Amino acid sequence: MASDAKGRSDQPGEPFSWRVAGREGDWLRVELRGEIDENADFSELRQTLRGNIELRLEGITRINSCGVREWVNFVRGLEGVRSLWFARCSPPVVLQLNTIYNFRGRARVSSFMAPYVCEACHTDEYKLLDVAEHFPDRRAHVPAFRCKKCGGVMVFDELPERYLSFLSEAELADPSGGG
Repeated sequence: MASDAKGRSDQPGEPFSWRVAGREGDWLRVELRGEIDENADFSELRQTLRGNIELRLEGITRINSCGVREWVNFVRGLEGVRSLWFARCSPPVVLQLNTIYNFRGRARVSSFMAPYVCEACHTDEYKLLDVAEHFPDRRAHVPAFRCKKCGGVMVFDELPERYLSFLSEAELADPSGGG
């Protein structure tokens, strides 16, 4: 299912933070926000995560090279986690998924924010794309949308082959167990 949403925080430079968004069945959903850099502290979060985990990454605004190192170590150190999913991945997260081999570790990607622009009125929007729904064959064919402002056609505002290259490695399934 696609939905309109912002793919990043409105506050540049926001420090890394997280909060438990809730529990659905045996899944713990955790929202992450801000910048992942050398100051990002994952120690408390790492201790909190056990069982089946969905990390909602829509609020991640920036990841620098030190942050990549911290993130990779964090994901690698999640020993109490049975199943790990990345959901609502922001464009900075998608960039790292595409460029850093072990950025996702053993996690699966369920959804991500994708940049679109209206051909008629030039409105920019991020659309939430569900991997299983929109890319069942893992091919880089992006769905089309209509602009809510003018009704014009919204087109994908990146090179699909580049932005969606992480899909070739993504393991597809439904984190809730629904298929």
